[in-house]
Amino acid sequence: MSGLRQYFNRRLTPVESILVVLLVGFIGAVGYFLYNFTVAKILEARVNAALPKVCDTIRRQRGSILNAIEAYKAQFGEYPPDHVVRRNPLSVDPVTNTLLYELSGTLYRPAGKEFQVAGLEPAAEAYVTNFFQCQRFKNCSENPQQLKNFLPKQDVAWRQLHDDPDVFVLGFNVGSADISDDLFWQVDEKVGAWRYVRSSPTNNPGKFDLWIEIKTKDRATIIGNWKAAE
Repeated sequence: MSGLRQYFNRRLTPVESILVVLLVGFIGAVGYFLYNFTVAKILEARVNAALPKVCDTIRRQRGSILNAIEAYKAQFGEYPPDHVVRRNPLSVDPVTNTLLYELSGTLYRPAGKEFQVAGLEPAAEAYVTNFFQCQRFKNCSENPQQLKNFLPKQDVAWRQLHDDPDVFVLGFNVGSADISDDLFWQVDEKVGAWRYVRSSPTNNPGKFDLWIEIKTKDRATIIGNWKAAE
């Protein structure tokens, strides 16, 4: 026993010192990796557990949007326009749609020739119309009292597609799903904006397709206005 104690009490050689340092570093690195891996897995599990509640809230918002679109048609005689990129052959960009501007109402500021939607940062009329390849919106006025608000205030959520000048689309407010605050950004990055096609709907011929995607590492969930995506 005294020999063993003497062995461990002896001065380490330079090579042994290096090996000890490397071993301690390796153990520390492995521990750090395992800690981060475990924390990430726990967070991923919590996010996945919260997604059903998020999807239920999205379905409720979908109902409000569908009602708003039908109310818009009753007011203007047609469904809100979609973003037609090309006519021949017909091509529609479902992401860069004008639903937020048409369903919430767009305030026009003639002094600066700007559009403002939902109280957000105004942007130049020329830029916005060029971005969406459209003329001035139907639900647009210089007088805020004349705007038609088809969407309930709690369902007016947005995603920013372009910054300075600011351009927005209709999105989903993750905070409305009543999930833990520390999960907000992890869930928010998985939920896209509402997509919309009127000119050539695949699932609802003669009407329109409306859907949103929730993407996780394993799969993508689509919530839309057709049977397979309900």
